Amino acid sequence: MTRLRRPSGIEFTIGFLFVVACVFGVAMQRASQIEPLAPRARFHDASPLGGKGLRLLLARLGYSVQRVDAPLQSVPKDARVWMILDPQTRFTRRESKQLLAWVRTGGTLILACAPLDDARLLEADGGELSSTRLAKVLNIAPSQSFSPPFLPLPELQPLEPNAPAVYWTGVKNAKASGDTLRVGRTALELAGNNVGSQLARIEVGKGRVFALPDALLFTNYALSKPDNATLISNLVRVHAASNGAIYFDERNHRDAQNTVVSTRTLSWFDYLWRVPLRYALLQVLFAGVLWWAFAARRLGAPVPIPTQQPVTRASQFALGMGSLFRKANRPQAVARVLGDNFRREVARRTGLPLDAEDELLAERASRKTGLPAAMIDRLLLRAKAPDDRESHILSDTQEMEIVLRALRGEYV
Repeated sequence: MTRLRRPSGIEFTIGFLFVVACVFGVAMQRASQIEPLAPRARFHDASPLGGKGLRLLLARLGYSVQRVDAPLQSVPKDARVWMILDPQTRFTRRESKQLLAWVRTGGTLILACAPLDDARLLEADGGELSSTRLAKVLNIAPSQSFSPPFLPLPELQPLEPNAPAVYWTGVKNAKASGDTLRVGRTALELAGNNVGSQLARIEVGKGRVFALPDALLFTNYALSKPDNATLISNLVRVHAASNGAIYFDERNHRDAQNTVVSTRTLSWFDYLWRVPLRYALLQVLFAGVLWWAFAARRLGAPVPIPTQQPVTRASQFALGMGSLFRKANRPQAVARVLGDNFRREVARRTGLPLDAEDELLAERASRKTGLPAAMIDRLLLRAKAPDDRESHILSDTQEMEIVLRALRGEYV
């Protein structure tokens, strides 16, 4: 049977590093599934980047605040303001055209553009964010990716001299993110800086679109600044009656012909096979094949396995010595050696001198072992004058071994 070779320390290290790399890669892939830290201002979200505060503010002002999360056949008749604040909102191209047609008839759309990072991720996934799609139709685009939140917010300033004062009534120090957007058509810049617009009003037919680079202005975090709440209240009050309806658009579906719905649970292999972890695994596999090819190849002449040397066991030694004594015709010599050893061991175990009388040794050993004193006395006598017959010598030796084991306490 061939013995398996134990892996070396280098092989253990390589295997350990490979397992660590796989676990780390899976963890990074799972981390990449987490939603990006971007403001979403969702209807029920009470987190700092959520929109629950906006919903409560609008409801306190007397508006009917609704949430849309299912496909629409048409825009509701009571809608006065339509808000797309969640950058992950998705709906079909037909619905986007339907929404723009509603704006042309006099509706007001508040559109927070998706950060560039979100748009690129979705395009890589084979889809397109609805906010990105509408921004392309309106010829607007964020000029940079979303900046980290929870930093000191820069002030919003009306840079245009003819910016309607109605939006800025009671607003002295409104703040939002430092991101901007580029508007490629005629628009009224309500707030901005030297880089681009931060809040722009775009006329579309009889209606208008308020475009922002992100939804941070409408989040719970931004609404903690009183002037921000005043600015948003003015923005809505100008274009919606006090009994009008305001809708949060949080739909998340795509065109059926462009969408493949998968209900299969992702396995470990699915995570490991994603780019760039796939390339790392292929490199490791290629390196392992090369190592196997070079390590498994025999170099030089084969070295024969040395033949096993004969081993002398105790039983073989005893048979050899017995055969030698038999050939020499001296079985009594063996019996005398075994008898002397028996007497010496009995005297040591009983605490008596070696030249003590046989009767005294036998009595003391019988008391200690529980064996008959006559048997022990006979064995002591045979130790001095062994029998000539081999069968008797073997029987006496076995009985001596029983007495010695009893004296050692191995059994009674």
